[in-house]
Amino acid sequence: MQNPRCIVECLPPVEQARQLFDQFVQAIQPTLGVLHIPSVRVLMEETYRDISEGKEPSFPVVILLLSIYAGSTLVATSELLESLKATEKEARIAFATFTRLAIAMLDYPSRPIAPSTVALLAITTLCHVLTHADGFSDKIQALRMRAIFMARSMQIHRLDSPKGQEERKRTGYEIVEIEVQRRIWWHIVSSDWLISLSQGPQEGSYLLHPKHMRVNLPSNVDDESLATSGPDCGLPLTRPTSMSVFILRVQFAEICRQIVDAFSSMFLGENELPDYDIVLDLDRKLHNVLDSMPNFFRLDPEHVQQSRDIITERPYLAWQRIVGHLGIYTRICRLHRPYHREALVNPRFAYSRQACLHFAQRILDLRRTMDEASSTVGMKPSNYWMVMQHVFFAAMVLASDVSMNPGSPGADRRKQDVLIACKMLEQSQRLSTSLTEAIQRNTQTLMSILQSTQKEQQQPPRANLGASSHALPTSQGGAFSTSSSRFSQGEATRRVSAAEADVQQLHFSDNATTAGNNHMAWDATSTQPAGEESWGQLWSDLFAAAPEIDDIQWDLLLNDWDLAIDTGF
Repeated sequence: MQNPRCIVECLPPVEQARQLFDQFVQAIQPTLGVLHIPSVRVLMEETYRDISEGKEPSFPVVILLLSIYAGSTLVATSELLESLKATEKEARIAFATFTRLAIAMLDYPSRPIAPSTVALLAITTLCHVLTHADGFSDKIQALRMRAIFMARSMQIHRLDSPKGQEERKRTGYEIVEIEVQRRIWWHIVSSDWLISLSQGPQEGSYLLHPKHMRVNLPSNVDDESLATSGPDCGLPLTRPTSMSVFILRVQFAEICRQIVDAFSSMFLGENELPDYDIVLDLDRKLHNVLDSMPNFFRLDPEHVQQSRDIITERPYLAWQRIVGHLGIYTRICRLHRPYHREALVNPRFAYSRQACLHFAQRILDLRRTMDEASSTVGMKPSNYWMVMQHVFFAAMVLASDVSMNPGSPGADRRKQDVLIACKMLEQSQRLSTSLTEAIQRNTQTLMSILQSTQKEQQQPPRANLGASSHALPTSQGGAFSTSSSRFSQGEATRRVSAAEADVQQLHFSDNATTAGNNHMAWDATSTQPAGEESWGQLWSDLFAAAPEIDDIQWDLLLNDWDLAIDTGF
């Protein structure tokens, strides 16, 4: 930028920066895993030292730090806010500021970001944080593509080819940098494969093929031991490290890719389901992921008890364990969902219905246990978009079954679980515009079905769930555009001059009153509170109307769940 001081003025003071960094390590890094924490901590300290000496900081390093600070403010706890003497409102403003400036710096035409390991870390971290905040916007997909292109330009996809290994032996290399590149690559790849088995427009396709890469998995070793270890120093997966869940995530993603390949004709709209024996074989592979997990990742009571000492020593394992199982349970439901309704008329598919119900119920049960596990690592499950979308998916599975099978054993419990989940979702809508919009779109589908059965022809529009007098932010103005006078100086994502104006005015402890309609600022006033006629009430109405709903309407409901499944484990 023409005036680098504008960047410096937007960074939090060094003491606050250290607290934010620690919060990121505790709450975000366990679900990301690509950063080598000791190295990044050194970069942060060096950056602030350079600033104190009047030197211009490195663009890629600052983008990485801004992404880290954004992640910390996204999941800021009351304890952190108290320590920083900040309010939740100020944290939301800081989050919006950090993310907008990071993207403005990435897009600054006069200072293009050269490919580097730090630049890749910055893009990957920013993408991960924004996905937690608001799902899969076009901007996030563009960041993903940018990371892929940059990694390819650096030949990371050939990192461990014979030629690449020979070159390293000849010229020497830094163990930490090579390991971080492996982490970045496999995070990109596994996310690509997980997204391919997700509800949404990207479902059924992936970008990266395993035959087009030669990259070893990262070593199963803690960051603190990596720099002093030799090559190929990884421990067996039975030994817990900060990288254990990362490696398991890659293995799970490979099965998701296999499922997409097996279901290719269905994803292309050919109305042809795979042979059921193939489905059962894929189901066995998913269950094998659960059965072959190390003891400290198992969720049965016996192994939970056996791993208490390990969890006490490494509290993040409890959070990783729950999030990992949520991802697997959701994919098992997704595998069997096409056969769920068929089980009503064909006993051969009864197992699919049982699997959908069992694992959807497990998802909701796990959500109830997350508060205790998350408190040990300083986070709130309701702040995580990926957690709430798992709840959304499970609620849809159970609700559809109750509606199709109102008299089946256990239907009353499932009905109550759905309504409890609905209440939880309504309370979390203000944290995620995309979650709100997904609920609204599915609500419109529900209302259409109910109206066609003549159950709601005389009812007025539902408050907050159909057309609302408070318009939601749209992508037309840019995912990070703003409208308040405080932030009205232009699009920070496209014009650096606007970003400079922003950073000259905004600080972590800024007392600005609002972030306008920027949906990355979690503006709680952008939608009305859920009214008496809520999404849960609509499901209650649907339960009553179920006997009159025909097969075509059920296909519309079950095949149009417009909410993408996360890239978490």
